Amino acid sequence: MRRFEGKVALVTGAALGMGRATARRFAAEGAKVCVVDILKAGVEETAAMIRAEGGEAFACVADISQESENERMADETVARYGGLDAVDLNAAMLGEHAPFFESTVAHYDRIVSVNQRGCFLGMRAVGRVMRPGGAVVVMSSTAGILGHPTNPAYSASKHAVIGLVRSAAPAFGERGLRINVVCPGGVNTRMHTPEPLDDPIVPLQDLPPVDFRGIATPQHIAELVLFLCSSGAGFITGAVHTIDGGGTCAFNIPLH
Repeated sequence: MRRFEGKVALVTGAALGMGRATARRFAAEGAKVCVVDILKAGVEETAAMIRAEGGEAFACVADISQESENERMADETVARYGGLDAVDLNAAMLGEHAPFFESTVAHYDRIVSVNQRGCFLGMRAVGRVMRPGGAVVVMSSTAGILGHPTNPAYSASKHAVIGLVRSAAPAFGERGLRINVVCPGGVNTRMHTPEPLDDPIVPLQDLPPVDFRGIATPQHIAELVLFLCSSGAGFITGAVHTIDGGGTCAFNIPLH
């Protein structure tokens, strides 16, 4: 039996990259999926891909930095599918690179509004409507456990995500829910590589190993998200999971 048969999932940042891969994997494992993004064409394409692959999904165009948009995506999912069991709050923005003293307040505020405030709003919106036994994954970054000299706003926002999840884990537990953080390193997405390669979803036995400190495919990250939302991770909550090919295991490493 597929792990998410009869379940409902919601994935933000699902127009491309890790979010798209995660949404497709949830659907392949039996979930009905709400795919969310501010990019209308991309998120509609993701939903269409899932339906073409035999899954069930609908596209929800939303700006996750806005409280009402987070409430709407959660409410629409429950109204359409009758509940919500698994959530991947993946949406984020990288923004411009600049040394600390050249960073602008406008850039800092925009990064925080999406990466930090958006996660807070998303956690609150989905946590209020999820069914007991459900699980949430919030996407941080290796920049959430290390400093990022050329993008301090991004790093600060990703550090904050870890604090949010750790702080919220007891409240989620009171509702019968789990919540965890994932910190990817370099991934073959537009955020990390100028021209990412096409990354098809492959059977698990064909998922390629990655070289030490190499670049992951979006599916590598998706598989960890699905595990953390599955019953197999039933004793894991409030935890931070680094998935970076060993990138943060020693000093003097490149930041991704």
